[in-house]
Amino acid sequence: MPVLIAARSADLDLVRPLARLLRSGGGEVRCYLDTDDHELRDLGCKIAVGALDDAYNLEAALTRVHTFIPLLPDPFDIHDTDDLADLRAAGLAAAAAAAAADLAQTILPIPVLPEAHPIQAAFAEVDKAFAAGLQPLCRIRTGYLLGPDRPLTIVLRGITSAGVDVVRSVIVSVLDVDMWAATVAAADDREDLDGTWELGGDAEPLVDLLERVPSTTRIGSAPSQWSLALLGEDLVVGASADEFLSG
Repeated sequence: MPVLIAARSADLDLVRPLARLLRSGGGEVRCYLDTDDHELRDLGCKIAVGALDDAYNLEAALTRVHTFIPLLPDPFDIHDTDDLADLRAAGLAAAAAAAAADLAQTILPIPVLPEAHPIQAAFAEVDKAFAAGLQPLCRIRTGYLLGPDRPLTIVLRGITSAGVDVVRSVIVSVLDVDMWAATVAAADDREDLDGTWELGGDAEPLVDLLERVPSTTRIGSAPSQWSLALLGEDLVVGASADEFLSG
């Protein structure tokens, strides 16, 4: 029985390594995306293209699927109220579709966020909707994801290039994309996981993270106030991914 990954085109840098790991273990992988992707097709994945906030279409894509892995937007990719509304609509649609489908397993990777941040409530609402309608549900609550194409990496590069003043004394939990993919794939291998795992990866001072960002990273627009607020508070999350993978 296949796995279905639902994601935006903006998060293909997460979908591809995850799909590659799942396929390397002999699994059948389907993807429900808002755009086609030939790289995933070349990996042997089956692609369905549709709106992520279309619960009926997503439910149809979940027919005869064993495991559902919905990927929510990266918190550093949410810049305004329109982005926030898109997150809420897609997240609640995925929860409704999953609850109506005949699934053996749902794996929900979801970020840990500062309680007072404007986007935290939307993620919490989506999390609650999944918890209310699904069992078993494996929540993987992570620190911020760091990789060559991740929004966090682009925000950090923009800060260093523009000389934006940030509170450098904070400690931030970051999880590399490859470790994130390995963790989600490991959860898929352990069928019927039910519960919540907090995986922070490395806890680093923000000043060290700023120095880690390669100069080749593309520079986006100036960081939004929401992104700067995320980097203005300590975020130290639970255990490391290594503990989950070795468990």
